[in-house]
Order: sequence, then C-alpha cells, then structure tokens
Amino acid sequence: MTEYYCEPLMTPTEAWDEKHLIYPPERPFVERIEEAIQRYRARRRLDSVRNQIFTQYLMVGGIDATVRQFQGADKLPDDLVRESTKGELREMISDDVIHRGGGGGGRFYHPATPEHWDVDFTGVVAGFMSHKIIDMSGGEMEMVWIASSTIQNFLKYLILHDVCSEYADDIDRAIKLCDQGFEENGLVSNALTMVPGAFNRSVAALYCEEEDSSALSLLVDNKDLDRDHAFNTVALIASLILPTLGGHSAENIKALEVTNPVERTFEITFINPPTQEMRQKVTFVSEHFRKSRPSATRIHPCGAATGHPVIIQDGWDITDKLTDEEAKEESSFILEERILEQLRVGMKLTMGVSTCTVPGGGTFKVIRYVKGVKPSFYTFLPQDLMRNWKEPVPNERLAPSIHDRHDLLELDGGDGGED
Repeated sequence: MTEYYCEPLMTPTEAWDEKHLIYPPERPFVERIEEAIQRYRARRRLDSVRNQIFTQYLMVGGIDATVRQFQGADKLPDDLVRESTKGELREMISDDVIHRGGGGGGRFYHPATPEHWDVDFTGVVAGFMSHKIIDMSGGEMEMVWIASSTIQNFLKYLILHDVCSEYADDIDRAIKLCDQGFEENGLVSNALTMVPGAFNRSVAALYCEEEDSSALSLLVDNKDLDRDHAFNTVALIASLILPTLGGHSAENIKALEVTNPVERTFEITFINPPTQEMRQKVTFVSEHFRKSRPSATRIHPCGAATGHPVIIQDGWDITDKLTDEEAKEESSFILEERILEQLRVGMKLTMGVSTCTVPGGGTFKVIRYVKGVKPSFYTFLPQDLMRNWKEPVPNERLAPSIHDRHDLLELDGGDGGED
C-alpha cells in the first residue's frame, strides 16, 4: 500500500452484498468489524512495515492478530479450496479473529464479557499514537507518519464501506487524531531537545545548588556558563515577564530565592507568547550586550506557560498522590518563544522544578531538567499490559518432595553428601 492507494470500484453486485449481507446494521457489530478487518488486510496487501504496525494497532485494541503457523492457503486441501468461497477462504487463513468460544476474560476482546470492554476508536488511536508507536519507532518520525497514515486509511475504509455507522462520529474523531498524533509527536521530539532553555538554565546556574545529571535535558554544563551574561538574561526576561504573572516589580532580582526542589508532571493549561513589544525590547537589549561582549549568546524573547500537577497513568504502581489542593494549584513557567511554539495545551511534562520568589515581583517555577514529554492526547490502554500474557494451563508435574532430593542435588551439581 502507498499513500496514494485508491479504493477500486465495486460492481453493483458487490455493493449490494456489502449493504445487505456483509455489513447490514442488524448484523452484530463483532461480526461486521471482524469481517471488515479481514477484507481490508486482504485487499490492501500491506508491506511488512505497515503490516506490523496494523497488527500491533489491532492487538492494542483487543483484536487477536497473532500470526498462526500452518494456516496459509497452501496448507489447505485442494478440494476444500475448490469448494470454498472467497469469504470462507479468507476466514480460514486470516490471522485477525475475534474469539467466541469459552467464557471470555482472556487476553483479547470476547463477546461473552462486553462489560470489560468499550468500543472506542478514538481511545485506541490515542493510546497507540501516544505510547505504542513511540516504543516501536524509537521516536523516528518517518515511522510515526507511516503509522498515522496506515491507521487513518483503515478508518476511512470503515467509513467508505459503512461498516459501523453507529460509530461514525467516533471514527471521524479518530481519523482527525491520526493527523494530530503525527504533528504532536514531532513537537514532543523537538521539545525534549529544547527544554528547559537558556533562561531556566541561567536561573539554575545562578541560584540552584545541584542538578540531576541523569536528566535528558542537561545538554550543556552550567559550570561553563557565563555568569554575568546569565544574570543579564535573567534580569531582562524577568523584568518583562513577571508583571504579566501578577508581580509588581523585578527590581529585586538579586534577592531571588529558590526553594522546594521537586520532580513532578505538569499538564499545560495555558500558553502566553511574548508580545511584539517584548520581542523588540529583548532584541534591542540583546544586541546592546553583544556589542560590548561579542561572544555572548543571543537572548531570545520569552513568554509564559501555565500548568497544574497531574499523575501519569502508565501501568506502573504509582506511590505518589496529589491532594485536591495540589491538583488545582497553577504554576507559571517562563520559556523561550521557540519552546512555547512546540507546546500545546494538554501536553504533560515531567520535570524537576523549584519555586522562585522575587520580593515584590511574584513567583514562578524554574525548570532544572526535563525527563519526559507526553502529547496532549496521551492515553494509557490497560490492554497494553496484556501484551505478553499467556493463558494459564494445568501443570501435571508433581510438586517437589523429599523423595526428589537426589534429583535436586543432581541438578544443583551436588554430590549427595551431608552438609
């Protein structure tokens, strides 16, 4: 399949069959979606990369798409192949199935336990594009684009063939989320290399005692930072930004106090870029500094972002808890405009921060390091925990006993002597 794949025209007979026999509304949804998945994969003939992506997408969504050995068409008896229809052959050789036997409750969706599952096309795309594809691609954007276009193509197939009209609105949202997922994953990748930025590094170098060397964003050694230039950067940016954060003055910047170092995840709730007047002032002052010190780096205009603490659900046992007051507490962060351009409301940043207080000038959080950035649509799917789960089977082997001691010693390399 290529990005320019065009759905072939159907004959009137095929169109009638799809509407009245294959995808009629009265047919159970489980049967319709199963047949749609099988027909889609058979018609598209996905290449190996897209095939693997589509398989993982289905499995994250609760569909059993594991490869089955000895199930190809060449393994079927010739007489069975001759006597079977195309649809029957497709069902026999397909890897994509929804199990109906047994009592359910296993690794994949089962109609016997519908109370444990929700039909949520948007949620599955959100979970796959915000988590699974990152593990598969290592952040390589070409792979992310292939995943986005492949899933989007499948969802459009469902709309085109009117597979499940009762979920049309949900599928439309999922299609849009594919584009959003590709865009935001690129922004996340950029943000990881840019945060915390020159302003926060300057504050950290001047006022913070130590940093976490394991953090992803410590790309420069603050010990080599020009402290005079760092102070000029902090003074200039603080004088412009602090009044917008509710402060009255930044004249006491030398008395800035840094307290309460913590590591938390913050969800962005508001982004306030610099005004044109701020940009002009920063550019003018920066050029003035560079005239007297040509080696000084350029100071970039800064704006502010607001966020509140959140707990990331990722399947690990979480010991940290937030009180209601902590969850509602809004914090302000000062960041360069080029960093703010990489952020979106709803994104979640796991950072080491400290509280900065300027007497008479208000407070803000200084970012000492960043350990992770999640897109605004980040969703953790419990199904992801079932990737390597296997159905338990009875063990007929007898439990070890004293009569097996010589066998145990033999396995351990012992000589059978007493201790």
